[in-house]
Amino acid sequence: MTPNRPRITLFALGGTIASLRGESGRAVAGAMTGAELVTSLALDTRVELEVVTLAQKPSNALQLKDIFAVRDRCARAVADGTAGVVISQGTDMLEDSAFLLDLITDLPDAGLVLTGAQRVPYAPGSDAGPNIRDAITTAAAPAARGAGALVVFDQEIHEARHVRKVSSHRLRGFGSPGHGPIGHVDGAHVDLRAAAAPMPRFVGLQPPLPRVDILPAAMEASPLLLRAAVESGARGLVLDGLGRGQVPPDWMPEIATLRQAGLPIAVTSSTLSGRLGTDYDYPGCLAELTALGVQPCDELSARKARLLLMCRMAAGA
Repeated sequence: MTPNRPRITLFALGGTIASLRGESGRAVAGAMTGAELVTSLALDTRVELEVVTLAQKPSNALQLKDIFAVRDRCARAVADGTAGVVISQGTDMLEDSAFLLDLITDLPDAGLVLTGAQRVPYAPGSDAGPNIRDAITTAAAPAARGAGALVVFDQEIHEARHVRKVSSHRLRGFGSPGHGPIGHVDGAHVDLRAAAAPMPRFVGLQPPLPRVDILPAAMEASPLLLRAAVESGARGLVLDGLGRGQVPPDWMPEIATLRQAGLPIAVTSSTLSGRLGTDYDYPGCLAELTALGVQPCDELSARKARLLLMCRMAAGA
């Protein structure tokens, strides 16, 4: 490691940030390796940067095994002297990757930062270079050590638990609805405050994880969907509930049957922010669900609640 220049390892997974223009004129996500990406951006950073390409995929093709591979490579890099790790990937599943890494990775002495881009590197005003640069700067900051997985985007720093993709195309593509960012990047300066209480960690887990399906609650959504998910192989369910954690009343008999059979079920809210609550007393309310042993997942999206339930099941928790 060069004196006064911390070593940062960039693990590239592909995504819009690593796109090239295809023969169709449309972007081919992940066409560039990590080294090609860094070279194309001509980054000027104050670190010793090591670049490793782990995948060249659009983020809709990322799998759990890819993120577990990242976890293992992060641990090895830190053991070899890396002061911080950056993961570049597509934005569509960036919040999933960040949350899963937060659950299965423990790096008390290193920063762990994920980023991507909304605009391809060859587009005017691309955010690829600024986001990579800010992610590297954050990963090298002492305040990021042991802070868990962080998402750096458009000069904002978000914790994995609350971050969501909030726009399909705008440069401010990520936010933490109801909470806001926990820090900002201004050039070489990183302002990062303490995150919320950490999520439970499942560091020793290995893939595969048990299959968990998401069932969105909606007006007249059929309860037969729950049974169909289980009969097709789901070993757990997440109910993407309404409001403070409600589901349609005619879901309750099916949920009761599945719970009596021992199926793990969690419930969250499809709202962008706010806690679940047992304020109500009517069929399908959260109080009825929790009485059946359904696990409430406060302030987690259904996608994140799914990952948490999968880890809990795999760990026997």
